[in-house]
Amino acid sequence: MAIIVFAILAAGAAGFWPLAPIDRFIDSLVDGARGGSLYDLMLVVTALGDGLFLTLAAVVTVASFLFTGARWRAMCYALCFGSMPVVVHTIKLWVARPRPTDIPYTGVDMFSFPSSHVAHSALIYGAIAGLTFVTFRGWMRWGLTGSFLLLIVMIGASRMYLGAHWFSDVLAGYALAFLFLVMLAIAVAKHPEPPKFSRGIPIALFVIAAAFPIYLMVSLPDSDALYRAIELHQRPGTPAESPPSP
Repeated sequence: MAIIVFAILAAGAAGFWPLAPIDRFIDSLVDGARGGSLYDLMLVVTALGDGLFLTLAAVVTVASFLFTGARWRAMCYALCFGSMPVVVHTIKLWVARPRPTDIPYTGVDMFSFPSSHVAHSALIYGAIAGLTFVTFRGWMRWGLTGSFLLLIVMIGASRMYLGAHWFSDVLAGYALAFLFLVMLAIAVAKHPEPPKFSRGIPIALFVIAAAFPIYLMVSLPDSDALYRAIELHQRPGTPAESPPSP
C-alpha cells in the first residue's frame, strides 16, 4: 500500500496528474496559522528532524545493539538508516520539484519531493518507537511510544508550517519511511535474537534526550535566520510548474 501511495504522489509531483491544486489548497489553509505563536514550537520540532541530529540518533541506536552483541540487528538498522538518504536524494533529482518557498538551499536540497526531514525522521523515530514498545512496560511503553509517534506527525506539520514542503512531499516522506520500516521488520525477523538486545535502548534514549538541548543551542540561531528569510522570498506559482530556485 505504501509503495502505491508513494508512486501516485511521485507521478503527481512530476506533473503526470494535477497534484498542484491540492497542494496549493492545503498550503493556503496552513498559511493562516503562519507567523503566530506556533513559530518557535515548530522551529524546535523541525530541529529534531535535522539530518545531523538524526545521524546522532541513528548511530546511538545502532551502537546500543553492538553493545549487547546483537550484530545482525545492528547491521539491518545501519543499512536501513544509511540507504534512506541515497534513495531520497535520487528521487529528488529525478522529480526535481521546487519547494513552496524560495529557500536558499543548494544542490539536491533545493528540491522538495519527497521531504527528507519527514522520511528520515519517520524512519529513525519510527524504529525507535518500535524499540521502546518492546523494551518498556506499562505507562512508560505507551508514553514513550506515543511520544515518538506524535513527534513524527509534528515534524511533518512543521515542514509545511515553515514553508519548506508541500503536503504531498510530507505524505510521500511518510509512505517511504513506512516502506523502509516494513522491510526492516522483515529483515530483523529472519534472524531472531535474544531479548537482551533491548538492554541498551534506555541508555540510547538517555543519550539522545541529553544531546538535543545542546544541539538546539548550537543550531537554533541559524535555523531561525533561515526560516525567517523565507518571508523575503516570493512563493512560486505552482508546485509542479515553477522553475527551481537558482
